[in-house]
Amino acid sequence: MIKYTIIIPTCNKDLTEKCLNYISLLNKPKHDYEVLVIHNVSKDDIKSVTDSYKNYIPNLKYIYVEMYGQMSSRHRGAVEAKGEILCYLDDDSFVNKNWLIAIENTFNNNDVVLSGGNNLPLYESKPPKWLKYFWSNNNYGKCMGELSLINFHNKLMNLPAWYAFGCNFIIRKDIFLKMGGTNPDVVPKDKQRFQGDGETALSLKLNFNGYFLVFNPKIKIQHYVPKTRMTLEYFQKRAFYQGVCNSYSNLRKENGFIYYNNIINNNLIKKEKKIHFTLIRIFIKIINKMQYYINKINKNYIQYSHIRDEYKKSYQDGFNFHQNEVKNDPELLKWVLKDNYLDI
Repeated sequence: MIKYTIIIPTCNKDLTEKCLNYISLLNKPKHDYEVLVIHNVSKDDIKSVTDSYKNYIPNLKYIYVEMYGQMSSRHRGAVEAKGEILCYLDDDSFVNKNWLIAIENTFNNNDVVLSGGNNLPLYESKPPKWLKYFWSNNNYGKCMGELSLINFHNKLMNLPAWYAFGCNFIIRKDIFLKMGGTNPDVVPKDKQRFQGDGETALSLKLNFNGYFLVFNPKIKIQHYVPKTRMTLEYFQKRAFYQGVCNSYSNLRKENGFIYYNNIINNNLIKKEKKIHFTLIRIFIKIINKMQYYINKINKNYIQYSHIRDEYKKSYQDGFNFHQNEVKNDPELLKWVLKDNYLDI
């Protein structure tokens, strides 16, 4: 009986092939699994790539989805899934060989609803030195939202659900459907006005309902970072997209979607407060202050600052674009304020 369904939304033939190659090397868990390749509106011949792996990957299935956007692929995958555990990957997520075994070990606890792990970078070429400044440090390690990267401590932790990124997002099917799935995400450029906040709202709903993320560092992937994503142009594009996402989130919050108020599990709040007032935390603040003055004369940091400034401008452009689109189109506002999009 199939217990795990690996779901890979994609529109890119080359990335699909790389992703499936890693999956073909997975060590088998105790329970059976299936793999659904969800082809989302592109001319790439992804079916032939999928078919070429059928002798190497058990229960491999190709599905074509005519509705644009990653959300429609995620929802189709959930509907088609035979497994009770949905294991979402992106086509540029390359799994560790024990990835599925780590998922099985985590979900052996019936109280676990959501899990994920480290998303480590696999750079196509040597990253520019300014990129390191986009890493953000927190109590658990570091992450870089712009490239969906996470490198947290090597231990099992209960964390707020928003630390499960969509490229490595493991959730029980019944909860996924009960929470209404995800919101619109990764749409074509000419459909940008229909962009939403993706799995972010799902994470906020989970937090609001008392669920949390069980972070297991062994549920590990390498997230492919092509050289085209290590440029000013990419970060400007990513910032515009984020501006649209946040405009969408703000509109929903303003119109009564209360789970956008960042309410999280009380135990996690208490845990974080304890950490904030340790001597270690104070020491880190002192070091960061010293680093700030050193960075002011660092040419790589100066370049980062320039890119960050351009990022902020593009973010505001995306936010304003979406706000204006909604203001001028009542039907778009209805789209933004849908309770959920499982019917799409």
